[in-house]
Amino acid sequence: MRPLTLSLRRIALVLAATLPASTACRNGSSSTSAADGTDTVGDDATAGTGNTTATSGGTVDDTGTGGSFDFQPAPGGLRKLLAREYRSTVERLLGPEAAGAAAPPTDVPQEGFDAVGAAILPLDGVVIETYETSARAVAKAAVANRARLTEIAPCVAGSPDAGCYTEVAETLGRMAFRRPLDDEEISRYAAVGEHARDWAEGDFFAGLEFEIAAFLMSPSFLYLVEIGESDPEGGYRKLGANEVATRLSIFLLGRGPDQELLDRAAAGDLDTSEQIRSVAEDLIGSPRARTALAGFFDEYLRVRNLRTTSKNAELFPTYSVDLAEDMRQETLALVNDVIWTRDADYRELFTADYTFVNDRLAQHYKIPSPGSGDVFTKVNWPADQHRAGVLSQAGFLTFQSSSLRNSPTKRGRFVQQSVLCNQIPPPPPEVVPVLPEVPEDATLREVLDMHKDVEGCATCHGSTDPVGFAFEYYDAIGAFRPQENGRDIDASGAISGLGEWNDAVELAALLGVDPRTSMCLINNLIRGQLGHKETPGELDAIIALDAKFGEADFRMQRLLVEFTASPLFNLVDEPK
Repeated sequence: MRPLTLSLRRIALVLAATLPASTACRNGSSSTSAADGTDTVGDDATAGTGNTTATSGGTVDDTGTGGSFDFQPAPGGLRKLLAREYRSTVERLLGPEAAGAAAPPTDVPQEGFDAVGAAILPLDGVVIETYETSARAVAKAAVANRARLTEIAPCVAGSPDAGCYTEVAETLGRMAFRRPLDDEEISRYAAVGEHARDWAEGDFFAGLEFEIAAFLMSPSFLYLVEIGESDPEGGYRKLGANEVATRLSIFLLGRGPDQELLDRAAAGDLDTSEQIRSVAEDLIGSPRARTALAGFFDEYLRVRNLRTTSKNAELFPTYSVDLAEDMRQETLALVNDVIWTRDADYRELFTADYTFVNDRLAQHYKIPSPGSGDVFTKVNWPADQHRAGVLSQAGFLTFQSSSLRNSPTKRGRFVQQSVLCNQIPPPPPEVVPVLPEVPEDATLREVLDMHKDVEGCATCHGSTDPVGFAFEYYDAIGAFRPQENGRDIDASGAISGLGEWNDAVELAALLGVDPRTSMCLINNLIRGQLGHKETPGELDAIIALDAKFGEADFRMQRLLVEFTASPLFNLVDEPK
């Protein structure tokens, strides 16, 4: 048999473009978010809705309230599947063994989220080659699992002939591309299988391997197509049924739609807001919904970055990779409890007087061990540690610190930008801060307070540091400390428009009742799930969705369902 050196890039030359001619990557502005998702001082990741003026646009009905508002949707276009979505979609298509072989490129976040980067960053040669390598590995694993392939295309069983390539193109192709293939496309992909079979001197499964790999290398698989169809009534573009099915599944389940959902789209079950809402309610009952939402919070709260967060070993000898993973799981356990187990007020993520620990994490917090080993157990926060919610957990406190010490600036900036969606301006480029001489016994708070007297520094630090001081009771790995340099901690602060506080518990209470907290969550969902930064034209729709969130007692399960029925979810502007 001849060696299989046929390249998928060569196959790509055989395959004509399968994406609609009008598609384009979304228009995106430059960003200064770090590659690991860290918010940099200069990034414009969170323009506050309170400072945004809606532009004039079309009027849309807010189905479910009987009201209407001006709305100008964000541009449509393409968004690349995220790595986690790629793996989950491969698993749904070809099984867990194939998903285990998948190795897609690492996502590059913009505006703090992978999905924004996936919508605006082009692919370079290295990324394309990585996709090819992954596709080959997945296809090889898939062909080795004949039972799974037989479920997709029964012709694979027995002694398949060339006609089986056509059957695979029809069935697998529809699931991979999240839409039916036309006759010309089916013929092209079947021809890939036949060509590779001939190259392999008649080996049917060698041809099948290349056909599967070709699907996985296609832009129609790798990209979510969200360009919609012209809507004469609204003046914008309404997502088609298959696009809605795909966006629903990606948004709620973190993977491409299954055959049942595509069938519902074909049957017209996704044509109205009420129908979409009904389907969303079905999907949110799936265990996959918990996994997908955990992925969003893992990214939004930055705890996924703990795996690669380092600390000075001499200063923090107890810090380890295992402890960092415990911190991450603690945060996700609280998310799961508030949103899924109790279906409670979302804002309890910030105000909860309890957390989840295993024995190692309990030792870190210096609280009684639950005696559960590695199993996480619900415990109340000790009153004398001044903790409440995710912002007092070690995961947030550790990541929002340097390797040597805690950082009120980073901690405060996250609260301002990512919890309240207040824009923090970048420092002027000409600023060279020169602080007065610092006494040896000065606390970090006293050092940072010196920025108030440095021209060009006060604007930024005046917005971030007072908030960050609420977390001064916790060191760079989130351990409690009642003193610094032999002096009692001062965790008090005040910000105009937010209020005054004496510690993290009181700050959390203010965040819990601040109307910006819930609206900012919606902004982060737009960024992290839809792949674009909220636009001025979307403001009225965001406000309307936030009102429904409040009417539902801020239960996130309800928000997710209502989000899918919003024009934010179903309308797009012309691709740019």
